Amino acid sequence: MRLTLKTALPLCSLAVVSLISLPSFAQEEPRWFDIEVIFFKRNVSVESSQEYWPQPQSLNASTSEPLLAPLFGCSEEQEPCIAPRFDKLPVSIDGRGWPISGATKRQMLSKEQLELNEEFAKLSQHAAFTPLLHLGWREIVAPRNRAKHYQVQAGEDFSTRFNQEGRLLGSVSFSNEQYLEESQSFDLAAENISLFDEPTTAVGAYDLEPELAAAIWELEGGIRVYLQHYLYIESELLLKRPVEVELLLNEPEPQLEQPAELPLQQTVIAEETTVEVPANVAVAEVVVPSEEQQVVVLSADTETVEQGSLISEYQSEEQLHSFKFDQKRRVRSGEIHYFDHPLMGMLIQIRRSPEEQTNASVEVEQSDTQSEPAEAAELTSEQASTSATPAS
Repeated sequence: MRLTLKTALPLCSLAVVSLISLPSFAQEEPRWFDIEVIFFKRNVSVESSQEYWPQPQSLNASTSEPLLAPLFGCSEEQEPCIAPRFDKLPVSIDGRGWPISGATKRQMLSKEQLELNEEFAKLSQHAAFTPLLHLGWREIVAPRNRAKHYQVQAGEDFSTRFNQEGRLLGSVSFSNEQYLEESQSFDLAAENISLFDEPTTAVGAYDLEPELAAAIWELEGGIRVYLQHYLYIESELLLKRPVEVELLLNEPEPQLEQPAELPLQQTVIAEETTVEVPANVAVAEVVVPSEEQQVVVLSADTETVEQGSLISEYQSEEQLHSFKFDQKRRVRSGEIHYFDHPLMGMLIQIRRSPEEQTNASVEVEQSDTQSEPAEAAELTSEQASTSATPAS
């Protein structure tokens, strides 16, 4: 009998643990959240900031599909499919009618579903800030190992002014030696090319326009929201700003040190008196007072003046610099969180979506309906017992 009890106790404890752990499994069910973000830049000069950003800056996170992918897509009716080109992306995104995408069933929110409109209006009316992007989406927030960095793109396209290295288009810099080597290595006759030949490339033969350069957006990067017991936000962005840079055109040559003792090579004779004068000194006049001779020097040798008198020359050029925004934070649902940066900022709110609240209410209603027969049975048994025993 004792052996049976010892065997039964672990089984009972295991059953109790499994019953207690049932709610934890229920919590791991898909959880829907609405994520709303406002990206904005500060209207301040880069020079006013105390931060130092060595160039170039780059992104480490690998991003998945862009949040604004439907803006660049084509409808099925378009033949041929020509993706639209934007000089500047829209700031406020209305996701009404956008398709559901990905394993998280992500869907963009419409303007009516956005709740940070008051904050967006304040930023727009403030002289110190300029909103770059305001959007929201609804999805099942996944754990970190399955969550992806969504690609963020906003602001102006700088590809019409700058190349990928951030230099102005048409301002390619190369050394004279490199240019000389390339010009000598290219032989027009050896290549059997004539300057008057008709173009044989695809662009020239079929009158096709050359491919446009890849867009260089004012703000680009990635943002990831994941659920790991708590909600977390990871953001890695690059803000691009045109900056005036002083480029050094030449470096001054080092000055020649004047020797302490100069050789005596020139002799000036004045009234039977010999005066030794250095070789690099120009003698203007010898004045003979009563007893002593006096040498008046107007200037030193011109060679010595020219050596070491070169001045550094600079040229101002506009370049496109990148400024990194890399932050991570644990947040609570329903709260508005502000991520700060000397040149930009981000407002974000993660709230439980109405879909999750609807599903939760349906589960509660189902559990209530399932418990009704048991409660009715308990009630009838209590009525029967009260009717059988007299009231005290």
